[in-house]
Amino acid sequence: MSFNRVMALAARIIQQVLRDKRTLALIFLVPLLIMTLLYLVLTNTSSARTLAIVYPTGTGSERIKALVDTLLPGKDKLRTLSISSSEVDSTLKQGNADAVVIFPADFAQQIINNQNPSVQIKLEGSDPAVASAMSDLTQSFTHQLGIALAAEQSQGGQGISQVIGGSLPFTVGVPHYLYGGAQYTFNDSIAPVFIGIFSFFFVFILTSVAFLRERSQGTIERVMVSPLTRVELVIGYICGFTLFALVQSLLILLFVIFALRVHYSGNLALVFLVSVLLTIGSVNLGIFLSTFAQNEFQIVQFIPLVFGVQIFLSGIFWPVAQLPGVLRPLSYIMPLTYANDALRGVMLKGADFIGIIGQLGALVLFALVMVLLSATTMKRQIA
Repeated sequence: MSFNRVMALAARIIQQVLRDKRTLALIFLVPLLIMTLLYLVLTNTSSARTLAIVYPTGTGSERIKALVDTLLPGKDKLRTLSISSSEVDSTLKQGNADAVVIFPADFAQQIINNQNPSVQIKLEGSDPAVASAMSDLTQSFTHQLGIALAAEQSQGGQGISQVIGGSLPFTVGVPHYLYGGAQYTFNDSIAPVFIGIFSFFFVFILTSVAFLRERSQGTIERVMVSPLTRVELVIGYICGFTLFALVQSLLILLFVIFALRVHYSGNLALVFLVSVLLTIGSVNLGIFLSTFAQNEFQIVQFIPLVFGVQIFLSGIFWPVAQLPGVLRPLSYIMPLTYANDALRGVMLKGADFIGIIGQLGALVLFALVMVLLSATTMKRQIA
């Protein structure tokens, strides 16, 4: 084995990489960017949940409130919010609370009269993991509250009468769900996200690589000798790639629903509409970015920037509202943010067309911008 020949080959590889500025950026800068985003998100994203409470208002209610505040976890683990009974559904729908504990207005008086009042729990339910955790937390704390009140009764404290038979002085109803239900699992909550991710990612790879081959194999030049105008060429390429992308999106949706049997609440036609808009944008993004690549390896170099950043900032793992303020503007310009929000809204919350009109508008805008950019770059290619 010749050491000189080995070193000569290694030197050629090193020189080749050093001449490729994009590869150098991929090796040294992109990992630092992704790690910085991950650090900011993990450091500044709060995992504390919010519990809304409808406190009693009658005689003895201040004592009940003091006991509740004593028994609940610290503010770093659980935020609490006091609301009225008329604000329960609106608070959950607006995402201001993950669960609500509802005490009757005359709760303390019923305790005094040994009337065994009922405490209700209502869960937002769109995230089954959060709903399960909040259900356990609320039932645990209400049980502790019952024990505390029973202890006061047995001691005759606070003017509360003696407990009968050692039972707790109130009952806790079966939790109600605003969205979903007890049958929903973590897989049901993550399925809408994966529909958006796979539709976006695989379509982008398919289109960018296929269009790159059209250029590198000289197909575009051969098509130019045909009677097709440049506008017809642009539209033809876009329609051709979009057809396969739509079929792929449909197969993903059908597989998730009928093969994996994921629970859903809304209209599947709306789910497909969201996938269609995201797919059209992804197709044209692939065409646009492929014009800046000379080979498949350079296409791969776009993946961390196009796909990796959106994984952290589009609300897949953490709600956008909980991201650091400096990163939220980036989230609002990413198509997956709106696609994930719309897909979750339809499949988990049963949202209708009006309920996701804002997200659909953002996806339409993204698709139109990408169509214009891809058409512009394609015209330059065939000019």
